[in-house]
Amino acid sequence: MKTVIYGVGKGYFDFFDISTFLERCFIDMSLEVVGFSDGNEKIWGKEIIYNGQIFTVSGIDEFQFTSIEKIIVTSKKYFDEIRKELICKGFRKDQILLIDNLYDVYIRQLFEVWKFEGKTGIEIGGATHLFSSIYEKCLSCDNVNFSSSTVWWKNETNDFRYENKILGKVWITDATDMYQIENEKYDFLLSSNNLEHIANPLKALKEFARIVKTGGIVFIIVPQKKDTFDHKREYTTFEHLVEDYVNNIEENDLSHLDEIIEKHDYAMDPECGGKKKFIERARKNFENRCLHHHVFDEECLKMALTFSGLKVRDFGDVRGNWFIVGEKGECT
Repeated sequence: MKTVIYGVGKGYFDFFDISTFLERCFIDMSLEVVGFSDGNEKIWGKEIIYNGQIFTVSGIDEFQFTSIEKIIVTSKKYFDEIRKELICKGFRKDQILLIDNLYDVYIRQLFEVWKFEGKTGIEIGGATHLFSSIYEKCLSCDNVNFSSSTVWWKNETNDFRYENKILGKVWITDATDMYQIENEKYDFLLSSNNLEHIANPLKALKEFARIVKTGGIVFIIVPQKKDTFDHKREYTTFEHLVEDYVNNIEENDLSHLDEIIEKHDYAMDPECGGKKKFIERARKNFENRCLHHHVFDEECLKMALTFSGLKVRDFGDVRGNWFIVGEKGECT
């Protein structure tokens, strides 16, 4: 379907500048981008590079009598206003889509969310929009967090919530030792931007596999270093993870701290408050768990899941993150 992208401001770059994820989304959904438009006349004539091609931004009138089938609007804030304007210009309502909605549809396809319908699961760490479609489908989803009060979250009711929906209960325990949870309790396990905060990832992954049923899945998302404040650091090797596992490294470990302090991109992490405050916080990492102990690439992630008794079923990237899906076999 011939498609025009409407809006090349912040909304556009939030989706397209991080990675090629939305480009693949368009390809997979048979959307052929044929042009870029914007309501701001000052940027008409600006060149946009998309999927190896150069496009010139123009007004939407340029496409009024062409054979375009979809107009993808990047601004959520002004979507209703833009849609009204486009309809007044003669475009059909069903031609006009908000990119967030398109993104959600694609995530449902990419994550095969129908497989979670009626299933019971657990999430390690806080809830995330990336898993929102899974929350909608599953029967329930419990949660594990190392504390009832963290930098990101405060639990007052023992309910695990996403927005206003109660998903399940909260277990307060370390992901490396979920002793309260019985073997093979859940159909699936989720973990988003969490594994890199764990000092002993293989020990955690062994626990992930333990509490998931045979045939169940473990779904993990971690950041890609090129898009984070870790981009100057070296990738963690699988051999290093094994060494940490054999030595039974605990969550109070700070052996990576000197490297992190030296190579952390403080400009990309304004919330840390600068190098001095970052170091103060990092030395208390056992209390706050803010450090990224490890930096993962595809090979290390796949080897880590296999080591833990999980068969890798899927791997890919989603908006500056890697995602990897493992399935628990009979002998885990």
